[in-house]
Amino acid sequence: MSFLRRLADVSGLSSGSYDATEDKGRRRPPRTRVKSEDSIATERKRNILSATTQDLSRNFAVAAWAIRKHLDFVSRFKFQSKLDDDGFNDALEAAIKNASKRFNFDASRRHSLRSATRLAETCRVKEGDVGWLKLRSGRDRGRIQAIESSRIHMPRNANLQSPEDWVNGVRVNPATGESLEYGICDRDIRTGRLTLRRRVPARNMLLHAFYERYDQVRGVSPVAAGLNWFQDTYEGFEYAQAKMKVGQLFGLVVKQDSDVGLFPNRTSATIDADEDGVDDSAHEVDLSSGIFNLDLDPGEDAQILESKNPSTETTSFLKLMIHVALKSLDIPYSFFDESFTNFYGSRGGLIQYLKSCQDKIESLQQFLDEWTMWRIGLLVNDGEIALPSGVSFSDLRWSWVPDGIPWWDPVKEVRGQSMAVAAGFDNPYNVCNTVGTSFEENIKMTAKAQRFAESHGVPLVYADSTAFRPEVAIEGADHER
Repeated sequence: MSFLRRLADVSGLSSGSYDATEDKGRRRPPRTRVKSEDSIATERKRNILSATTQDLSRNFAVAAWAIRKHLDFVSRFKFQSKLDDDGFNDALEAAIKNASKRFNFDASRRHSLRSATRLAETCRVKEGDVGWLKLRSGRDRGRIQAIESSRIHMPRNANLQSPEDWVNGVRVNPATGESLEYGICDRDIRTGRLTLRRRVPARNMLLHAFYERYDQVRGVSPVAAGLNWFQDTYEGFEYAQAKMKVGQLFGLVVKQDSDVGLFPNRTSATIDADEDGVDDSAHEVDLSSGIFNLDLDPGEDAQILESKNPSTETTSFLKLMIHVALKSLDIPYSFFDESFTNFYGSRGGLIQYLKSCQDKIESLQQFLDEWTMWRIGLLVNDGEIALPSGVSFSDLRWSWVPDGIPWWDPVKEVRGQSMAVAAGFDNPYNVCNTVGTSFEENIKMTAKAQRFAESHGVPLVYADSTAFRPEVAIEGADHER
């Protein structure tokens, strides 16, 4: 046997196979079956994940902050109509704004579209998915009814023709995996018990979910991967705080060899308060009077009982657990601890985080697009808005523009972006979208401001020509150096 073969046998390395598939007894054994995500995240386990996440967000400030920070970056949008007709664009934007008001949008009359969008993403993060049920008739026509994840459920005692086609409250086409029908339940406020109210076709429901696999029917929260870390950190803080409180209890140890008392207020008489035959006056001192002085004789000693809590190791480990838990939402640790890194480290963390937000933002945009298409269809059918001549419904174009990020260094960034636009590396629309504004709206408001200023004899100058002339900017920078 060759030396390398003997070395491999001793070290446990396999030959001609993937080491990850071999059970060496040194770690958890490799998984042997690939299962559907919905068979792993059953309704019972989904409820456990949801209830635990909800409880943490109620009681643990770090978990609640992480979810809010995620929402701040991905859940704010502004509607813009994109048709080549300014009059129609203004009318459509006004109609969507009116439909977005809480009394016109939400069947419960509590939430506007903006508030409901943030809540939809909140539910998706905490529970994996959420549904918006489209209401088409009666006084609620055009409104939506929000259906939380746990209410999408089919009771086991329901009389179903093909129960095997139902997966976690959703009837699925066994051939294509398409969702065909949802079971909607009412939740008893006191007991939490679910009772089937109705079955609705999938075309009437908008489902906003986190998907990780093609054959997945229901979404699973990304927080599930960091839930144990969040919970352990929460409990670690509680235990460290309890230990710290115990350590704050003041204790004084006195060692004396002399018969003379240490304290000025001590009498020569023996005091046996508890009748145990021990002179209690020689072992007690009242510290409630504030600052005191101990006049010690040779051979006598006084020590303060103290405990260094929490230890540096404990603090470092709690920070590490927070760091790992935040990764479940892709949030950089520098967001939590601003002193963790320098300016460039914070900037780099922000850029990477924004990259991770793109898919989440697009998922919400598609969710809002589906609602918008349905809502505009009702507006047109009900005669509340008329399409321009020669324009069909399929010709309409719109966009849900996400909230932008303010400039870190406005002077440098504005100049750099202006140069990029002048060189053809970028365009005004993209630059404005990056900071959360509308280029067309900016131009309209600028023209309005100029007209107003001119009517009062006040000249306004907006463009910095050097920003569009790289050679001037470079020469100026060289001159400054």
